[in-house]
Amino acid sequence: MMRPPSNKARIAVVDTETTGLLRTDRIVEFACVTIVDGEIVEEYETLLQPNRDPGPVYIHGITPSMLEAAPKFESVAGDIAARLDGAVLVAHNISFDLRMLGQEIGRVPTMTFDPGVGVCTYRLTNQKLSVAAQQAGIGQPDHTALGDARVAAQLLLTRSNQWTDRGLSSATCRSNIDSTGLTVRRPGAPPRRGALSMLALRTAWPRTTTEAEVLYLDTLDRCLDDAELSHEEEVWLNSTARALQLSASHRKEMHQRYYERLVKQILADGVVTREERALHDKVAAALAIDGDERLGEETETDEKKVVKLTPGMAVCFTGAAMVDGDPIPRPTLETLARQVGLHPIKSVTKRCGLLVAGDVRSRSGKARKARYLGLPIVDATHFITLIAKGESG
Repeated sequence: MMRPPSNKARIAVVDTETTGLLRTDRIVEFACVTIVDGEIVEEYETLLQPNRDPGPVYIHGITPSMLEAAPKFESVAGDIAARLDGAVLVAHNISFDLRMLGQEIGRVPTMTFDPGVGVCTYRLTNQKLSVAAQQAGIGQPDHTALGDARVAAQLLLTRSNQWTDRGLSSATCRSNIDSTGLTVRRPGAPPRRGALSMLALRTAWPRTTTEAEVLYLDTLDRCLDDAELSHEEEVWLNSTARALQLSASHRKEMHQRYYERLVKQILADGVVTREERALHDKVAAALAIDGDERLGEETETDEKKVVKLTPGMAVCFTGAAMVDGDPIPRPTLETLARQVGLHPIKSVTKRCGLLVAGDVRSRSGKARKARYLGLPIVDATHFITLIAKGESG
């Protein structure tokens, strides 16, 4: 149960979504997760009206219509100050978030701000947020301010022995503006991610040495979320590089190291699927990098093997199925199976002849058992193709 924050051992884990990276840019979403004595006691988030275009909507997902009713920063200055004042500040790439907060606070004449000495969970883990979360076995970030702050807070709690003796000091943030309790949140859930973007999320960044590299790689990561670079995203990447004063050769080096990490991730399990090959080709093309010879051909998978459907065959289903980007309810797949004489079953057993998975690389209990028993695994698209071809008798 959430409790009001106290002044004892208080930590404020913050995250911001912004219109850009420059001094003239604004915060469009702010979140703070408050931790007291090792427990999360409060969460706060709000969209913020920047009085300008929200910037890269395709990166942070915040549209102008979402901001119509959002408060200005100064309108919630009291609420933000109450959470920052007296707390040790934490963020993933803390220098960026504190810089953006400092710029916003500097625009409010009645506010003062001294960030003290906080904790950067990026430097603590030496990994981007999604990879650090995966390694820690916690939920994934979703590119919302609160979602990312939650993950950073969990990371901090899992690494308590690494930062508690670092000579930290609390922030001072004062405002004569009363707290209003006003918040405007995003409508709906964050954008859905597919299997390919999840692979990109699991790809670690190359080791960084400067804040500029961290900010650029984060932007690159978000732009490559769908394994493609649109013209709009290329323009944003170029302007980001200029803002960060990154030379063309420096960018090329980072692209190469990023790509090498992706290849390493793809090859890690010794299997190259068609989906992974497609992701590799798109990313290599987007970054203007010659492909790695080890990914010249995808490894044989169950989908490339001959899978024969026979009347009476028991077939099991696992995971959320997608066909051409649209979800296919499991009852629909089971009905299709029955129509061609197959027998849907609830669990994988020795009498099961086929497992249909949302992702052929699934690590679900059913998928693990199917591999142990040597059963073929196909995705919903391949399964429907087999039925359409009449390969069921």
